[in-house]
Amino acid sequence: MQAIIQSMSQSPLGFWGCVFAILSVFLLVLLWISLSGKKQDKEILEVIAKRLEENSEEDQLRILQSVNDSIQKSNAQLRMEVNDSLSRLTQTQNQNMVGFTDLIQKMNQGNASVQLQAREALKTQVSQLSSGINQELSAIRDTLNRQLQTLQSNNDSKLEMMRQTVETKLQTTLEARLSESFKQVAAHLKDVETGLGEMRSIAGQVGELKRVLTNVKTRGTFGEVQLGAILANVIPNHYEENVATRPKSNDRVEFAIKMPGANDGEFVWLPIDSKFPIEDYQKIEDAREIGDAEAAEKHAKAFEARIKSEAKKIHEKYVEVPFTTEFALMFLPSESLYAECLRRPGMIEDLQNNYRVTVAGPTVLSALLNSLQMGFRTLAIQKRSAEVWTVLGQVKTEFMKFADALDTMEKRVDGVKSAIAGVRTRTNVMGRKLRDVEELPGDKKIDTVLPSNESED
Repeated sequence: MQAIIQSMSQSPLGFWGCVFAILSVFLLVLLWISLSGKKQDKEILEVIAKRLEENSEEDQLRILQSVNDSIQKSNAQLRMEVNDSLSRLTQTQNQNMVGFTDLIQKMNQGNASVQLQAREALKTQVSQLSSGINQELSAIRDTLNRQLQTLQSNNDSKLEMMRQTVETKLQTTLEARLSESFKQVAAHLKDVETGLGEMRSIAGQVGELKRVLTNVKTRGTFGEVQLGAILANVIPNHYEENVATRPKSNDRVEFAIKMPGANDGEFVWLPIDSKFPIEDYQKIEDAREIGDAEAAEKHAKAFEARIKSEAKKIHEKYVEVPFTTEFALMFLPSESLYAECLRRPGMIEDLQNNYRVTVAGPTVLSALLNSLQMGFRTLAIQKRSAEVWTVLGQVKTEFMKFADALDTMEKRVDGVKSAIAGVRTRTNVMGRKLRDVEELPGDKKIDTVLPSNESED
């Protein structure tokens, strides 16, 4: 038992396990005593109950009294036995606790010495390990320092080489780019100088154009030149310059178109005069730009009056039937002037009805002249219709001859096709024979290669 207790008490867990086992045994003893006592009491009570059933009431009371006395005695005896058992168990437990305490003190003393030895050994090992680690770290530190110094020196040398290379390349590239940039700047400056020269030339031309447009005489010349260019381009052989359209009149119109008359060889003139009232139109535009509607309307009315006045002059100076047509043309060299005329309500119709003058801009005049050109061509075709019919008859005869020649050629072509078909047939026969030669054995002779004419037929 002591050996078991010593083995259990070698550790703190074993000690408390021993204590727990003793307490468990003690509780089991108490439980057994209680159960055994209850079992005996139960048996006694059963016997008493049976006897009570058999006896009378007084006997039952006496029996119950005696039973109660016996139960009290049994309980007292049981208490005494339990108290004795508890006393003995307490003494045993106290003795065991004293032994346990001594054993634990001895174990603690042994553990303290062992721990001291282990601590000293561990301290020694840690000291040795620390010194070894310090030595290794010192060696590693020295090695790293040497490698870092070597690496730093190598990096310095390489950086110096890279710096020199970069400086050289930068210098070369910078010089090349600066040279190229200076060349480009010089070229651009030259282009700018050329452009400035062109702008000066354009400015001079604009100034000349402005002088032309501001001077009444030169402005009229500009309109005449533009009108002459359009006429020369569209109807080059159907107009004259500076024509006196009215007999016994010194007024000459700038241009007049020859229109066919009622009889062959006769013609009438279609007067065309150019007008360029740019100053009136410029006043209208200036008023519109500043948003002055009243002034714009005022200048527009002045522009309309100016156009009507010029139309009246053209009608009085240049229109006289039957030497001229019933109407004349007023040419405005600018489309904006013509658009302003169209913008005025009823102005174009008023000029046509009252003065027999039709206003036309460059585009409208070109379209009108193209229509006249088509009319001239149609009239020329009508005059030469007999010649046209003669030419058509000759063409018909030549076409019939051409058809006969085509028939003859077709017959000859058919003969050539037949000959080509015969040659193709003979070629196919020769090809078949040659294929037969390739298929025959070497010792077999061929009598004929080509078929006779009879076989062909």
